[in-house]
Amino acid sequence: MIETIIALATPAGESALAVIRISGPLSHIIAKEACDCTNPTPRKTYLVDYQSCDGETLDQVVITLFNEGKSYTGEDSLEISCHGNPLIIELISKDLMNRGCRIAQPGEFTRLAFLNGKIDLPQAESVAQIIAAKNEQALALAQRNLKGKLSNKLLSIQKNILGLQASIEAHIDFPEDDLIKEDHNKHHQNVKTIIKELETLLLQANRTKLLAKNIRVVLAGLPNVGKSSLFNALAGKNRALIHSDAGTTRDYLEFDIKIGKYWITLVDTAGVHNASEEIELAGIEMSLEQAEEADLFLWVIDNSVPHPSELPKDFTKLIQSKPTLLIRNKSDLGENDWIPNYKKTPKAINISSTEKSGLKQFERLLLELIQEITGVDSENEYLVSIRHELLIKNCLDELSHFLQKSKEKVGEEITSIHLSEAREKLDMMIGRKTNEDMLDILFGEFCIGK
Repeated sequence: MIETIIALATPAGESALAVIRISGPLSHIIAKEACDCTNPTPRKTYLVDYQSCDGETLDQVVITLFNEGKSYTGEDSLEISCHGNPLIIELISKDLMNRGCRIAQPGEFTRLAFLNGKIDLPQAESVAQIIAAKNEQALALAQRNLKGKLSNKLLSIQKNILGLQASIEAHIDFPEDDLIKEDHNKHHQNVKTIIKELETLLLQANRTKLLAKNIRVVLAGLPNVGKSSLFNALAGKNRALIHSDAGTTRDYLEFDIKIGKYWITLVDTAGVHNASEEIELAGIEMSLEQAEEADLFLWVIDNSVPHPSELPKDFTKLIQSKPTLLIRNKSDLGENDWIPNYKKTPKAINISSTEKSGLKQFERLLLELIQEITGVDSENEYLVSIRHELLIKNCLDELSHFLQKSKEKVGEEITSIHLSEAREKLDMMIGRKTNEDMLDILFGEFCIGK
């Protein structure tokens, strides 16, 4: 028996309006019996009184009915828009349960949409990604996934593998037929093209990890170079203590700010120097930990004095390995314009955080670096989740095995197996073949009402 589920689709708490979603065979009955709305036109709104099973008017509401096959879940559905008083929401919800409905599990509405063929698995996942998006680019990419852009890309790759496999297996099954001689070099080239497409998706998976959270930008440098002054200038408030003595900052401070359309977590750390006090040593160790966790590294120097040619070894490695911006602070007092002698010289900018000069240019340069590590807006960009990443890696392994076995000439019956395995990984990404356990985990991460 198909159950009817309900959930509050708007945030809990007081608000002007609230929306209660209903999906299942009782939708028409509830419209008729609770709202006195017989045979309502689908997708048309009706202003009605909601009456309980006891005949008590609970609220004046707006209802919209969606017929089977035309709703989000693919089932008969009803949406009730009531006043956003938590008491009203509770009374209506209890009455709906008295009429035979039950509270939906997390993600159950989207799960039904997937099971009823309204959306595929990447589209289903994109619903949660849209809700959780931390910046405009993540939101735009999630919306592209919802429109089926990632699914279409995966289906295209899957189609290419299937075509290749069909050609190989035709020669296996019908060797006596007058078929065109197999071009193994062409097969290899086709697989290499597919591998390149998957590797591009894998690269985008790394960018997705950055877009799924605030980008962590860590300020580091020697003592007294003006890290805290810069932190305060960007934060807009005096959040970090500033003093002329070395080692004033002994902990780290965080502040979330928006740069362009990206949210970043800016981190101010203790100055790096040869310290003797245990508490300062702990602060410097914490600075290194924060620097290692950074997505983007800001090395701040005092531009008015000569800079040491040798930096602490651990920080030198970080500057060379992480996306780094060299901040030459205190340029109002002099300009030494130090540049590190590395294979890859980091971008640099002269500023004065106390005089507020160069900050606009600094923000523009910082935004450019963020765009470089997250990827610029493009019609070829996709939001690739951790689940996708793992399956893409598995698919790449199978395609690599195909190339290797093919070169070893072990027999096309065996090499074709690796193409089948590669296709199976794509099936799992799209959601054509899956299992209940994976669905329980996947949709269990959704919020109630989605």
